[in-house]
Amino acid sequence: MAAAASDGSLAEQVHVRLRSDIVHARLRPGVLLSENQQALRLGVSRTPVRESIQRLVREGWVHVLPQRGTRVSLLSMDRIREALFVREAVETHVIRRLLSDAPDEAAWLRLERCIEVQQKALEQGDLEAVMQADAAFHCSMLELCGMGAVWPIVSQARDMHQRVRAIAVPELQSGEQALADHRAIVACLRRHDADAAVLSMAHHLNNNALLVQKIADLHPEYFEGQAHVDRII
Repeated sequence: MAAAASDGSLAEQVHVRLRSDIVHARLRPGVLLSENQQALRLGVSRTPVRESIQRLVREGWVHVLPQRGTRVSLLSMDRIREALFVREAVETHVIRRLLSDAPDEAAWLRLERCIEVQQKALEQGDLEAVMQADAAFHCSMLELCGMGAVWPIVSQARDMHQRVRAIAVPELQSGEQALADHRAIVACLRRHDADAAVLSMAHHLNNNALLVQKIADLHPEYFEGQAHVDRII
């Protein structure tokens, strides 16, 4: 990483890597981040790591603890519930908007291709690719009805519970349920059954809410309001 980038681009690369590690739960909620250890792991000096961590603090992904160091932010039940509320409000409307635009076969094939990619990634155990294909499915629905500019809002809401899904896919094998949910949504869309498609989308998002509770039961230390033991990475 260090040999291929200037100081500016290197800091950006480190930021992208650390953010990805947090979002995909390779760096678990609550762990203390050591600049020295992260620099050693990434093969860079402490400077780009420090700059990246400062940026992650501003973005809310990590918190500075006085006299203790910098910790990956804990998960917040309240913020996740708010994020899922936003997603349901937007994405159920997208369902009706999509069907009102009378899309052709190419639209359904595009969504089905996302599902195929997601299934293949799941079979290969590629968690990051699973998440990317999942995002592509939801983003495609927005783009197909001319609402692609809304994606950053939905994406930001997804980030609030993305870490839970990254933990749940390997630990609870939740990826198959997400695939089944996506297939059910497309099946309803193909029938032009807006009410059933909306219910399928709401069911899909409610499954995410159930996963949050299951992970909270398994790992209460990942959530705000719980007792924590410092783990330095």
